[in-house]
Amino acid sequence: MVIAALAIPRFAYTVVARRLGLRDPRAPAALAPEPGGPPRVGEPSAAASAAGVRGGMRLSEALALCPQLALLPPDPVAVEEATELLYTLLEDLGLPLEPAGPGRALLATDPVERLYGGRAAVLMRLQDAAPGSRIGAAPGRFPALAATRRARTGRPVSVTAPAVREFLAPLAIESLVEDGEVDPALIEALRRLGIDRLGRLEAIGRLQVRDRFGPAGEHAWRLASGDDRTPLRPRPVPEAMRETLVLPDAAVTEGTLDHALRVLIERLLQRPDRRGREPRTLRLGARLVGGGSWSVTAPLREPTADAGRIRLALQAKLRELPAPAEELTVEIARLAPGNRQVPLFREEGEARAARLASAVGQVRAAIGESAALHVVAVDEGSRLPERRFGLAPR
Repeated sequence: MVIAALAIPRFAYTVVARRLGLRDPRAPAALAPEPGGPPRVGEPSAAASAAGVRGGMRLSEALALCPQLALLPPDPVAVEEATELLYTLLEDLGLPLEPAGPGRALLATDPVERLYGGRAAVLMRLQDAAPGSRIGAAPGRFPALAATRRARTGRPVSVTAPAVREFLAPLAIESLVEDGEVDPALIEALRRLGIDRLGRLEAIGRLQVRDRFGPAGEHAWRLASGDDRTPLRPRPVPEAMRETLVLPDAAVTEGTLDHALRVLIERLLQRPDRRGREPRTLRLGARLVGGGSWSVTAPLREPTADAGRIRLALQAKLRELPAPAEELTVEIARLAPGNRQVPLFREEGEARAARLASAVGQVRAAIGESAALHVVAVDEGSRLPERRFGLAPR
């Protein structure tokens, strides 16, 4: 099966630069490290790359190579929105698509080759749908992604099955990390042995590499020899369930953020297109004051449509917000396939707990929130009796 790969160089940097209105291509710049993450720069501009700056490089090293380097605040929300727009444009051509990172995609050309008049015509259709992209095609995921590095805008590179080994042989061993998802520690070990090209790794032999480096080494050898049997995993049709709230003032207090979170969750759960299905994974995002954005994924332990449980899961993530926010977004990233089956009979003690909760609610409504307390152990080993136990709302 032939797989086409599409990659837009410096996609994340370009999205952020355009959002900030930066138009000078000669200015050396790069994306700043993620808030709370390791001090490593993101994608650099062309001028910064010419000075030796690379994505993932330590900030101190990047500034030593390019003292004039400007740091742009990372904007993962804008990059994700731009990537989703790109995927929508490509899927409109009728090709099954698997995401491969910001500005990158893997596509199957076989289903539409007869429709468009051959593989070359399909690749040009992809080029027209994503101007500025680099496109490669090969019988495998890894060689297809590697082909995008040789391609140029308007000139796709197509590698046939007999020519895959010859095409991959001169590539640097680091391409296994960038396109093959191989552990960098393995690549470093291969480098220490003098194996700096894919051809040298392939020449050693599969069994010898496996004996020395185990299954991970065998996987790297298969990629280097062009034997990539990983099938394409087309993504399901996304269901956009997102709610956004623009905050009147920069939200800095927990009370303001919690209230906004409560409103967004209620809006999501009331959407008719949810059709009773329960959220499985949620995504929390924010537009930060002063530029940039923040995003985090919150998988739920089990699907639930209970607003209180969802709020508890997202509140813990909301505490990681690195700066005041001017806009808050909650998105259902994944829904459970259907409603869970409700048990026919209540479990033992459930009816009693329900009656007790109703009674507690009535007492609090009549007396106040301080009613219906129960004793909890605080410090049973304390010498002071008043410290051993305490009262807490039931």
